[in-house]
Amino acid sequence: MKAENKKFKSTLSTAKYALSLVWQEKYGKTYIALKMLIAIFNAVTPMAGIVLPGLIINELSGNRDFEVLGLYVAVLLAVPLLGSAVNLAANKVLKKYFLDINTALDKRFNDFHLSMDYETVENPDIRVKAERANRALQSVLQVVDRLSQLVLAVVNLILISSIVATLNPMIILLIVLLILINSRATRRTNIRKHAISEKIDEALYEEGTYSYQLGNITFAKEIRLFQIQDLLVGQYIKCKKKHDALECKYDLAGNGQKLIQAATSFVQQAILYLYLVYRVIAKGMAVGSLTIYLSAAGKFSSSLKSVFDSYNGIVDQNQKIRQLREYLSIQPKWRREGLTPVFDQYSVIEFKNVSFRYPGSEKFALQNLNLTIRANERLCIVGENGSGKSTFTKLLMRLYEPASGEILLNGVNVKEYDYAQYQRMFAPVFQDFAIYVMPLKDNIVMSEPYDEARLQKVCEENQLKPLIASLDKGLNTSIEKWLDPHGVDPSGGERQKIAIARACYHDGDIFVLDEPTAALDPLVEYEMYSQFHRMITDKCAVLITHRLSAVQLADRVAVFQDGAVAEYGTHTELYAKGGIYTEMFDKQSEFYVKAKEDAAKQ
Repeated sequence: MKAENKKFKSTLSTAKYALSLVWQEKYGKTYIALKMLIAIFNAVTPMAGIVLPGLIINELSGNRDFEVLGLYVAVLLAVPLLGSAVNLAANKVLKKYFLDINTALDKRFNDFHLSMDYETVENPDIRVKAERANRALQSVLQVVDRLSQLVLAVVNLILISSIVATLNPMIILLIVLLILINSRATRRTNIRKHAISEKIDEALYEEGTYSYQLGNITFAKEIRLFQIQDLLVGQYIKCKKKHDALECKYDLAGNGQKLIQAATSFVQQAILYLYLVYRVIAKGMAVGSLTIYLSAAGKFSSSLKSVFDSYNGIVDQNQKIRQLREYLSIQPKWRREGLTPVFDQYSVIEFKNVSFRYPGSEKFALQNLNLTIRANERLCIVGENGSGKSTFTKLLMRLYEPASGEILLNGVNVKEYDYAQYQRMFAPVFQDFAIYVMPLKDNIVMSEPYDEARLQKVCEENQLKPLIASLDKGLNTSIEKWLDPHGVDPSGGERQKIAIARACYHDGDIFVLDEPTAALDPLVEYEMYSQFHRMITDKCAVLITHRLSAVQLADRVAVFQDGAVAEYGTHTELYAKGGIYTEMFDKQSEFYVKAKEDAAKQ
């Protein structure tokens, strides 16, 4: 009993939450009110179809008053016509509201997701929750539909029970008992189907993964050259067979419930017909009244079943809505509002004893790190892969929060500054920078309106003019061919130029380049860094690299090792020490010298 009570409260809470989400949207209140009014209207109008045919039969068997018969027939014909007209008009409005609200909920979800702390959204568990919550969005309006169906069924039940009760109250009890048996079987079937559907989702994901690899051009060359068609197709077929088997299991799961439903329907109809025939023969009931009671009993049964089905439908959505509610209740770690940050020629950012480790990891990515970044200074951070360089930039730009220690801007903890305004100080280019399926212009500008002169300037400085000149639509050419078959697929170097042009266009106070040229040849990398150096003569810049082609362009160099600063100074100072930096520089210099010699021989 306690379990059922708890389930009822949870279901009630789910329905209330779903209604509140819809209620808050522009057309939400009107949509809910109209759905409920139409439900009541649709509950009342069928009463004419239940009562009037029996009254017509009774009138034909009795007085045969043509005025009364005419009225009955006129109402019987007019009510369905009126119902259709009202429902068509209402459904047209409801469809528009439904689409508007659905779009608004999508926007709310995406706004929330994209405003989450990067540290939070990067967590794999959160990404799984996000996928489930996104799927659950459709359940919000489904709950409203189920509630309107519940209102329709309850009103129907109240109206019809007043008719059936005049026949024999025991008929109502019989129908209730049979519906309860049927409802319990339906609920058990739904639980089984839900468990199977979760496995179907997993199977679909696996099947889709192999299907994506089979059809995506990214994999096409290697599939052919390594001749792995049989391997991939075999895995795809294996996953598809698993999915098909689960689909069959899902369909068969309802067979027992269908059998129980057929049995309860047989018992109900048999008892009802026997009793009504007895009343007509033994008690002299009018034949028209028999048709009224038969129709009313059938409607009572279907309405009661609809009550349970609607409630069970809300229960089925309970888990999904709870996942959505849990996801949308995740609170940001960073305080969003605060002081206005100022970064001028005298500004300083300080890392003081900063430590950080990723969720689920026992090893610290940074440990007791101390480092200072000064305005109008170019700081180059070097070190082996895994030394903490990229983690440092994420903490610097408040994508992560330190586990201990503090980060100060002009002596004030960065937590005290307005989150969005602080992040706008940075113009980043990451190693895994994104190129969006949008026109080339939008990939650089990333906003509307835009400054045409500034756009042309950064394209010129980043040597993008030759690419633009080769395109029929110039800057309006779409990147990739997903949306436009005449789009362009830029080379690796061109993509990096686009990413750097984007940072230059946005012209932050601090440029952060986190190994964006790692895929380039070292000599080409040096040329690109040199060009970038000339473009930001009066800016602060943090250059992250594990290669040392750009260190001589920096004012200061910090050598990272095991999440801490092992060496710090100018290129000349560090090289003279003969430590970690000297060893790294000499090893890489050998490679650069050899590369030049090989190039000269060709």
